Amino acid sequence: MNKIVLHLLSIAVAAVFAAAPAVSMAADTIVLSDSVTVKATIVNVDKKKRELTLRDEQGNQEVVAVSDEVRNFAQIKKGDVLEVEYHRAAASALQKVGDTTAAGQTTEMERAPAGAKPGMTAMSMSTIVATVLDVDLAARLLTVKGPRNTVTILVPADMKAFDTLKKGDKITAEYGEAIAISVKTPEKKK
Repeated sequence: MNKIVLHLLSIAVAAVFAAAPAVSMAADTIVLSDSVTVKATIVNVDKKKRELTLRDEQGNQEVVAVSDEVRNFAQIKKGDVLEVEYHRAAASALQKVGDTTAAGQTTEMERAPAGAKPGMTAMSMSTIVATVLDVDLAARLLTVKGPRNTVTILVPADMKAFDTLKKGDKITAEYGEAIAISVKTPEKKK
C-alpha cells in the first residue's frame, strides 16, 4: 500500500475511532456502526517520478510517492480529488457461545478496471467472540471485551437475551470493516 493511502487511511481510521459509534437495533440484533470520508485535492502530478502533491481539506500539502501497485496512474490529473471512505460495523444478537473457536474472517479486495481512474475497495468480515465483563441490569448497560478493545453499550429494553447474560459469558458478534479509495474528476462549475 502506498504512502498516501496509509496517510489518508490513518486520518480516516483515527476519526472513526475517536467518534462514538451509532447504535441501532434490527430484528433482536444490536448494531454499532460509524464511518468517515477524507478527501484531498491533487494539485500536481509528476508522472516521471510517480508522485502526487496533495492538499487536504485544511490546506496542508504533501508530496507522496505512488507505488507501481496503483493501476491507471496515467489517468490522474491535476484537480482530481482523492477520496478515502472508511466504514466499520459490529452486530450481535447477544447469543452465548461455549465454543470460543467460532471466530473466523474473510477478506475481499477489488481494484479499478484498466483504463479507469485509480481506485480500490476492500472489505473484511469477522466473527468474533467477546467476553462479558459487566452487566448492569438496572441501567441496561453491557460491557464486553473483544479481541481488540472493550466497549460498553446501552441495550434496548425489548432485547430479552440481555437479561440472561452474566459476567464471564462468551457472546458472538459479526464485525466488518470496509474501505473505498477513489480518484474522481470534480464536476465542472457552471
